[in-house]
Amino acid sequence: MTQDNLNAIDSGGLFSRLQQRYGLRDNPLDMETPFFPDAMRHHALESLRHLCGFGDMALLVTGAPGAGKTRILTELVRSESSRLDFHRIPTAALTSAQALARDLRKIARSGVPADSEPRELVYQFFRWSQARAQRGQRLVLILDDADRVAPELLNLLLSGFLAADRSLAAALVFSGAEGLQDQFRAEDLAVHIHHISLPSLSRDEIFAFLEPRVHRAGGRKEELLSSSRLKQLHALSQGSFGRLKRVAPGIWLDMVAPQSRAAARSWPPLASMRWPALALVILLVSWWFVARQYDDSVAGSAGMETPRETVRRSITVGPEAGRGAGETLPVDALPSPELARQQEPENPTLTDLDAVTEAEPEPEPEPEPEPEPEPEPEPEPEPEPEPEPEPEPEPEPEPEPAFAPARPENFVALAQLKQRKGWTLQLVAGNQERTILSVIDRQPDNPQLSYTVGERQGQPWFMLVYGQYPSLESAREAAGQLPAALGISEPWVRSFESY
Repeated sequence: MTQDNLNAIDSGGLFSRLQQRYGLRDNPLDMETPFFPDAMRHHALESLRHLCGFGDMALLVTGAPGAGKTRILTELVRSESSRLDFHRIPTAALTSAQALARDLRKIARSGVPADSEPRELVYQFFRWSQARAQRGQRLVLILDDADRVAPELLNLLLSGFLAADRSLAAALVFSGAEGLQDQFRAEDLAVHIHHISLPSLSRDEIFAFLEPRVHRAGGRKEELLSSSRLKQLHALSQGSFGRLKRVAPGIWLDMVAPQSRAAARSWPPLASMRWPALALVILLVSWWFVARQYDDSVAGSAGMETPRETVRRSITVGPEAGRGAGETLPVDALPSPELARQQEPENPTLTDLDAVTEAEPEPEPEPEPEPEPEPEPEPEPEPEPEPEPEPEPEPEPEPEPAFAPARPENFVALAQLKQRKGWTLQLVAGNQERTILSVIDRQPDNPQLSYTVGERQGQPWFMLVYGQYPSLESAREAAGQLPAALGISEPWVRSFESY
């Protein structure tokens, strides 16, 4: 088991001032215990415990910087080091396949040949770890800050794990920032990797984290965790453990101004704004005055129209007595149409009639009417189409073959398992049935052992359960009294309704 510290915490240099002001006995931000169970942290820890010991999937823990990933791995090592052999691979030096092969050779020692190629050595390491788990403890490889490692090295480790017996080979635990899951293939992420995402802390969860630590340190939660300070802690930490430990001393020592004061100071004083405001008002008034002047000038120019001059023209009229040829009469001297009609003679002469006749155009002859078109013959009725034959019914699909358990005497259908009343102990779960059978083989005649199969992400999911108990307390009591031959110390207490 490696002795590298998985959770180094910077205590800071403000504790002496906190101790002097609030009378604290200890630094509440430097306390490792109690482990914080809320915000999915306890669920993540229990999943890691269970799947590291008996699972057949690689594990992936992601979260924002300071979300507590390293703290959960530290608690996992502390609580499970008696039954699991943990090894931390330093990601800072993991720069190539040769560096990865060198670290794995240090763990296996003489278990793998030293002259193997780096890729082949990775596969040989997982086969060696598989044989080692059959003789003793199972290995667990931890890669904290795995987002700093090249994706080809991460997938090389995963390929070596998948090529071995996954229920016995060294378990893989990758930990890193959000987006680390994008470094793996989509099909592996859906089937072969169990992803645990750690959410950010809410305001109430920050209070639940700090309250027992403040109490143990001798502080008063009414002072350190008041409503205004708790609001600041949540806003400045952004739900992160790491940021919370950095900003909390400044907030408690009033070195960070409240948000309302900071917002008020962000605006300049009104006295310094009066001269710019006055200049702006003068500019607006001058602009309005110029605009009015321009509108008045445009309206005045539009109302002054130039008077139109009367043009006196003349036209030539036929010869009259007293006027020579070629003379013209002015337009004003022409008679109006009504006066002209009055001056026309009542009995026009023949010459006048001839002139009128010549002036009138001859009427155009009317066009001959077009012959009416002959009626078209009516189309013959189309023959009625013959009825199409009815399609033959499609054959019904054959039902998929039902699952045939390898141990029918220990198998219970999932629907029957849900109908049971009370609580049970889940020992093992995985995608392969032989993962379950390997535990049953340790006590094949134990009537308390039974297993079922469900579905998880489109793949079969086998679950091994132990016993049936009427209450949660009796199930927890039975969890501490499991047969030693099974090799399981901390099962998962579940109700039958939860399946």
